[in-house]
Amino acid sequence: MIYTIPFQYPTHLPVTELRDLLHKHSVKLEYDFEAPHDGDTFHKVTGTLDDLVGFHRDLDGPGQSFPVDEFKEYVEENRIV
Repeated sequence: MIYTIPFQYPTHLPVTELRDLLHKHSVKLEYDFEAPHDGDTFHKVTGTLDDLVGFHRDLDGPGQSFPVDEFKEYVEENRIV
């Protein structure tokens, strides 16, 4: 199943690294060029649940424990139909 959820652009991450993570996890970024750079409800990411989990886990960075179960609940509750 494919999910689309809200996405907040990580200001600490260079755009080339974001591009590489999107490609690595087969996640599509829907960027609203009219929205503020840091608007969390204006941008969207789309992918399978596993791809979204991997993408967000990598965004958190190494050494951090990523809450997979909580993130899956977030996807179900916040997916955009």
